[in-house]
Amino acid sequence: MRFESWKSVTALAVVMAAYYAVFTHAQARADAKAASVMADARKALGGEQKIAAMKGLSLRADYRREMSAGPGGGGTMTFVMMGGPGGGTSSSQQATGKIEIDLDLPNNYLRTDIGSAAFAMTRSEGFESARPFLEVVPNSPGMRIQVDNPATDPARAKVALRRSQTDLARLLLGLTGGTQPGFAATYAYGGQAESPDGKADIIDVTGPDDFKCRLFVDADTHLPLMLSYMEPEARMVMRTVGREGGSGRAGGPGSIVTTGGGAAAPATIPPPNAASSGHNPPQGLTQDQRDEITKQMREAEATPPKLVEYRLFFSDYRKVDGISLPFRIARGLGSKTTEEWDVTGYKVNPTFKADRFKVGS
Repeated sequence: MRFESWKSVTALAVVMAAYYAVFTHAQARADAKAASVMADARKALGGEQKIAAMKGLSLRADYRREMSAGPGGGGTMTFVMMGGPGGGTSSSQQATGKIEIDLDLPNNYLRTDIGSAAFAMTRSEGFESARPFLEVVPNSPGMRIQVDNPATDPARAKVALRRSQTDLARLLLGLTGGTQPGFAATYAYGGQAESPDGKADIIDVTGPDDFKCRLFVDADTHLPLMLSYMEPEARMVMRTVGREGGSGRAGGPGSIVTTGGGAAAPATIPPPNAASSGHNPPQGLTQDQRDEITKQMREAEATPPKLVEYRLFFSDYRKVDGISLPFRIARGLGSKTTEEWDVTGYKVNPTFKADRFKVGS
């Protein structure tokens, strides 16, 4: 019995060894195919030499965005607004504005979102070396904004740095066919997708802090077409309170808007008002209002976020200093497009002012 048992174990070991040999060989072939696809992509974008010589980049774009989509998809942000009698909100569900992205490799990244709707603010975030930053400034008269500054909390700083590093890595995969220095990524071939427009090679990309996404590369042009990834869905909860703590209709005077995922609030806010981003209710409210806002924040945080598939689309590639760069970038939730960028210009290896990345310092 004991001898037969050992024979079974030996047979199992042989089978397992054969399986892992086949698996390792298949994995090596998939990795080699992925390397070939990525090399072709970088060649189509301008070539390894041109891309390696790109140490800095500036991007400027006009955007249109669904209000509920937020500037970055997943994540957590809360807006609270207090209004006066006779105010109201617009029924518009689309926000417009400008995007400015400045990149000084390998250590500095700045993304500035300049809203032009009535509920408008300028949001600047990114990192200077290992220091993340976030600054939000109102563009509407009478608005006050409070944000949870990552500099005040090491745990919050870690999350903010990871978010900016992740956003940058996704963007660079479409712009350069790779990620930023210091953000080591691995590539595996995931097969080929086919649509009426043609075929695309699928590359599974993994990186630090459980970074995962799928990159779709056009099989004919070898240019990046789309990137998909999973992230918590932006959520919006609306409730109305009067200026003295009374209730009213959602979206009317004195709106309290609690959102997740960096979503925007209704387009019109009658002053005086206050807006808050993060965990702390704004100043200038009654204690009952502050208690209610805190309760809503805690309830939202206690609800497990729903993971959904986001997609980034890259198209309209044009040559800039010998590098092909996409002049149209779009973001979607599943099959629905929620944000579109019309790029107005790029600068390769621009000269930045010494204080360009000193936001929040």
